[in-house]
Amino acid sequence: MDIVTGLSKITLKLLRADKIIKSYDQNDYSYVENKIKNIRNKEVRINQEDVKQLVENGMLMFWSEILKFVVILLIAYFMNTFLATFLIMTIFTILRASAGGVHMSTINKCFAIMIGLFLSLGYIVNNILLTPLFLAMFFNLGFIWSILMAVKYAPQERPDKSDKDCDNGNKMKYRSIRLIIISCIVSLIFIHNQLVSLSVFVGVLLEIFTITPLGTKLFQWIDNKKVVE
Repeated sequence: MDIVTGLSKITLKLLRADKIIKSYDQNDYSYVENKIKNIRNKEVRINQEDVKQLVENGMLMFWSEILKFVVILLIAYFMNTFLATFLIMTIFTILRASAGGVHMSTINKCFAIMIGLFLSLGYIVNNILLTPLFLAMFFNLGFIWSILMAVKYAPQERPDKSDKDCDNGNKMKYRSIRLIIISCIVSLIFIHNQLVSLSVFVGVLLEIFTITPLGTKLFQWIDNKKVVE
């Protein structure tokens, strides 16, 4: 049993999740079905085992994200790139909640890729030196590209892109665009603090890249290559 699975099982026991799920009635199941319908844009029928699986998967995702943050930030601290790495991860994670993006086939692969990406980008941002004028031009072009990609591809959670065809998908798209605009404003406000402004910018670019066809193909190629090896 890996540490994420162990923490998930302990948390579910402490929350008495099994007892709560067993107390569900038809109204509770209907509520969950409607939630899934709003996200997936399709009718579903679930039972007690389905709800249990959803809860377990959700808890696994929760602890994998927490552990990923802790490990990456701990390494970044010893690399003296803590602030840049923290900002990139934070912006990426916040925007990903609405824009979506490609996923690795396993939690461990996702963990490995994210450690490499965030630490590498944090190191680059922490050590690169650019002029405010170049940064301003770079930011404007990058954020315009990000908005266009968000309009075209967000939210991008699954190959069928069904999120884009429902009300919830449109809300996620508009939320993504608002977050990009806010990030752009923050970057320009902190234009003379390159570490902060560039970290925010890189976090946005990385997340938006994962929803584009090129980004999806690249990460899927990396994923498949690892599987083959």
